[in-house]
Formats: sequence, C-alpha cells, structure tokens
Amino acid sequence: MSTSVMRELVLLQTREFVRDRKYFLFALIFPLGMMGMFLGLERIMPEAPGSGTDLRQMVVPMAVYLALTGVGCTATAAPLAAMRSRGTLRLLGTTPVGRTRLVLTHMPARLGLVLVQVALLLAIGVAIGAVKLSALPALFGVSLLGLLMFGALGYLLGGLLETPDAAANVSTLVQLAAFFLSGFVVPLDLLPDAVAKVLGHLPTAFFADLMAARLPGRDPVHPAWLSVLVVLATAAVCVLLAVRTFRWDQGESH
Repeated sequence: MSTSVMRELVLLQTREFVRDRKYFLFALIFPLGMMGMFLGLERIMPEAPGSGTDLRQMVVPMAVYLALTGVGCTATAAPLAAMRSRGTLRLLGTTPVGRTRLVLTHMPARLGLVLVQVALLLAIGVAIGAVKLSALPALFGVSLLGLLMFGALGYLLGGLLETPDAAANVSTLVQLAAFFLSGFVVPLDLLPDAVAKVLGHLPTAFFADLMAARLPGRDPVHPAWLSVLVVLATAAVCVLLAVRTFRWDQGESH
C-alpha cells in the first residue's frame, strides 16, 4: 500500500479521534484539571512541619500517570469497541487496508496527544520547580515506556469488550485503580505490610516507582533495570493477548 494512502488513513483516524469529544476531551482535560486542583490545594494547605513532603513534586508524576492511562486505556479501548459495534472494523478489515495497517494507523493520534500532554505537564513541573531540566529526557523516556504498557492494555480491553460503554467503564476503573494503588496517592509504606507487599509487586507500581525516582527527593524502591523489565514484559504480554483475543466483528467468538 502506498505511503499516501497510509497517510490519509492516519489523518482519517486522527480526525475521528478528535471528533469523538467524549473520550478525546476526557483524555485531554482530566490530567490537567487534576494537576490544577492539587496545585491549588498545595497553595491553600500549609505543609506539616517535618513532613518532608512536597506536594508539587507528587503532582507532576500523578498528572503524567493520568495522561498515560487516560489515552492508553480509555481513549484507546472505547473508540475501538465503538468501531467494532458499528461494523467499521469488520468492513475495513476486508479492504486492501488490512487489519494490521488499520491498527497501526490508529496509534499515531494517541501518541501525538500523549507527547503534547507530557511536554506541557513537564514544562509546568519545571516552571514550579518540581522537575529539574536534567531529568526531562529520562521522564520522557519513562512516559513513552508507560504508554507502551497502558496502550497495549487499552488494545486488549478494546478488543475484548463488546460495547464502547463497557470498554470505557472498565478502562476508567483500571485507570483509577492503578492510580490509587500504585503508591502515588497513598504511599505504600503507610499500608499494612501484607497489602503493601502485594501492591508493590504490581506492574503499575514498578512504573510509578520508575517515574517517581526521576524526581528530586524520591528514592527508588526497585532497581531501574528491574522496573523497566517488568513494564516491558507486561506490555509484551498484553500485546500477545490482544493479538490472540482481538475481535473484528461483534459476533466473532474467540
């Protein structure tokens, strides 16, 4: 297939993504809104003496995390399920476009949105003194690694769940569960030992540790190489499962 046709298909997928305001605007605005809310709380709530906690430094990885999970999970899974429920996937899969190219041209719009979001969030982090300039390349790399994992999970959910509402609900549940149980909102060392041990070995906790360790005053729980390996392995497993279970037609069985 010619490059021009692929380019047109990428543009088509991008237009459809932007027009789908329900998911596009959620993925775009939610991380920025949460960041603004937490920064507002930081301004009105005095820091407890001797706490050693800088809320500004916590807000940056939290917002990036929400951006990655919002785009990778919800804004990927729900539109895919919608395309299948309308019969679009089945029809396009029988054309010369092919199924592989269809999925590949579905990705660039998500990648572009994440790059813009992460750049903006990190720029805000630098402006408020929560992120050092020297840490930007590492944080960008970690963000792309996270998008790989959460994006693979989004394609897995989008390929399995029958309706866009189901895909959106499950993806949002996964997003919020990963957010609250990864150690960003509630530090794992504040939880009972047995609970903290289990949660600390989830792939999302490894990713959270990998990102938080790039910020001032945060020491890693796991070696960086181990966290990278866990995230990559999780992404690979999700990709393999997505390929094996993806349904192109509403009535297709596994």
